[in-house]
Amino acid sequence: MYVSVEVITMLATAVTLLVAIISGFGWMINRMDARFEAQDVKYDARFTQIDARFTQIDERFARMDERFDRMDERFDRLDQRLVRIDDRVRGVERELTEVKVAIARLEGPPPRLMTVR
Repeated sequence: MYVSVEVITMLATAVTLLVAIISGFGWMINRMDARFEAQDVKYDARFTQIDARFTQIDERFARMDERFDRMDERFDRLDQRLVRIDDRVRGVERELTEVKVAIARLEGPPPRLMTVR
């Protein structure tokens, strides 16, 4: 079987072209991987900064929660004190009503303008 020079040249050209395309594609993939790794490093650094800020914010919220807990305790004590004061005022009201009734009994009925016989 006879193979001409043109066929051998075409085969060599096709193989060379195929190798060039595959190596170019490999080079492009390698280059993209390097870019992606650089972006990953950049994003990781940024996310670390954001996580640090969120940690600070979480600490501030924790301190605020502690302050609110202390305020809630103070309000609870104040509510208890107001309940005691309210009970005392109700007791004074009852006693005052009893005093009014006693004074009314001592004074007698109110005087009338006309006497009724």
